[in-house]
Amino acid sequence: MRGSLREESPGRWRVQASGGFDEFTGRRRRVVRRVRGTRKDAERELTRVLRDLDDGTWADPGRTTLGQYLERRWLPHAATRVRLKTWTRYEGLLRLHVIPRIGRVKLSKLRPAHIQAALDAMLAAGQSAASTAQAYRVLAAALRQAVRWQVLATNPAAGVSPPRPGTPTLHVPEAKDVRTILDVARGHVAYVPLVLAAACGMRRGEVLAVRWRDVDLAAAKLRVVASLQRVRGELRFESPKTDRSRRTISLPPFTVDVLKRHRKEQVERRLLVGEAWADLDLVVDRGDGKPLDPDTFTQMFGRQVKRAGLPRMRLHDLRHAYATELLRAGVHPKVVSEALGHANVAFTMNVYQHVLPTMGERAAAAIETALGGRST
Repeated sequence: MRGSLREESPGRWRVQASGGFDEFTGRRRRVVRRVRGTRKDAERELTRVLRDLDDGTWADPGRTTLGQYLERRWLPHAATRVRLKTWTRYEGLLRLHVIPRIGRVKLSKLRPAHIQAALDAMLAAGQSAASTAQAYRVLAAALRQAVRWQVLATNPAAGVSPPRPGTPTLHVPEAKDVRTILDVARGHVAYVPLVLAAACGMRRGEVLAVRWRDVDLAAAKLRVVASLQRVRGELRFESPKTDRSRRTISLPPFTVDVLKRHRKEQVERRLLVGEAWADLDLVVDRGDGKPLDPDTFTQMFGRQVKRAGLPRMRLHDLRHAYATELLRAGVHPKVVSEALGHANVAFTMNVYQHVLPTMGERAAAAIETALGGRST
């Protein structure tokens, strides 16, 4: 019987109902309510509970643990909203750091103190402030969704003080060092992607995902519409991380010349490879038309830096050098932000605040040129 009524004492009724299975725990739903009033009042409550069970709107966070909620409800939901690589990062942070520490806590009993203790334990175990703060942000987002779904009344993460990661120190190569790296790499398979990274400020995955149909050499333009990522051991062409990442970049004349020569060489190489060529229309390929692995590209860059006799640096540092040179040259920060695909100008200037002093000096010099020597 799905539902039953029993009068335990005059005017006090026990309402019991069951139906379906709880999506968090996997157990059959069983609801017990006690109602004061007449039999009609108890029957109305029984009807309401049965309706909620049939509609699938019944949720009992009292029996659901945080781990069950994250694994069975929020992570599957997040998988439909974010890129696979992002989801993998979310899942890893929760599985490795959050669920082992507080996953058994009942969702209804979760308090800020539980979350704070988990974050403090992460730091004590040697996790960086950045990783700990990211774990907090993911958990806070999951609990905000629980509030929207009316599984929780309030978000316990709101009362937590996560660590504040320090601003990382940027290593910005000088223009002469970038030119040296490009000169050393000339003729190597890494040369063209390094030119794109250095001359366009593109991210590694963006460089390796460019197709010829995205390039207009006559207009000296290149469209960024995808990114090559390795996710779970598989190379995937992903959509840009944000709408701002989908952008059009103006190509310097020397880059246009490099791409023209490269396209001619690629056509000749394709004829030699014959049927083994993978027709993916990629500008950068590993030699047979197939994509160049991002990690392989990074390793190639490291070897070119070593050949150039320069201190160790990251491939991403070429992007920092690109942005720094534009800002030093007086290019408007909004233009630089759009070229980099940043979310907003404020983020760009926060990252490249080391350029601000020289920008201030140029501003003072401009006012001196315009107004200097005049009486006020």
